[in-house]
Amino acid sequence: GNQALIDPMLVNEKIEMFQFLIDLGFKEIEIGFPAASQIEFDRALETLIKNLETAGKLDDTVIVITGDHYPYTLTNEEINELSEFNRDETFEVNRSNLIIWNNDDTIIKTVDKVGSQIDVLPTILNLFGVEYDSRMIIGNDILSDTPGLAIFNDRSWISDYGRYNATSKIFTSNNNGNITDDYVNNMNIRVENSFIVSKMVVETDIYKKVLGDK
Repeated sequence: GNQALIDPMLVNEKIEMFQFLIDLGFKEIEIGFPAASQIEFDRALETLIKNLETAGKLDDTVIVITGDHYPYTLTNEEINELSEFNRDETFEVNRSNLIIWNNDDTIIKTVDKVGSQIDVLPTILNLFGVEYDSRMIIGNDILSDTPGLAIFNDRSWISDYGRYNATSKIFTSNNNGNITDDYVNNMNIRVENSFIVSKMVVETDIYKKVLGDK
């Protein structure tokens, strides 16, 4: 990230780098803004949109915004002082939004569905009509009919039907207990398998074996 540089780039330097990458022929560019300061993030986004519009590239640009972690330098009590609703330390503290935006304001869709960062890539790929082997990606298209799932590092999880606390081993249903024990057990197996697969992907370098040096 830019903040990791000894001398972080200023906004005009970021724009110059962005234009340089375009001149090199890049068609897709991922830009990350550290949102440690919300005001700085808002201003940077405003500058980006204005410069894209000036360059005549705004209508051909899609901006994707999502968080990669909660503000872990704050205590849960401090987070709740700023939050519009009470956040627990396992589930709600991780709640954030995914925003996919372009300049066409005729297409507005709100999806109230469970998901996580691993679902962003397949969602974007499907929106752009990019063909890919879904077996090579753990996440799911958030806009599809596939039930939502978010997995946490302690193996707790949230689905569209409820949430499971791996520490207490308690499942809380969203619809007053109409979920069977088999569902919870099967979900726990799926979550455990996700951890196993993720570890094996790294240890076996499976992508290089399947895709080669592409």
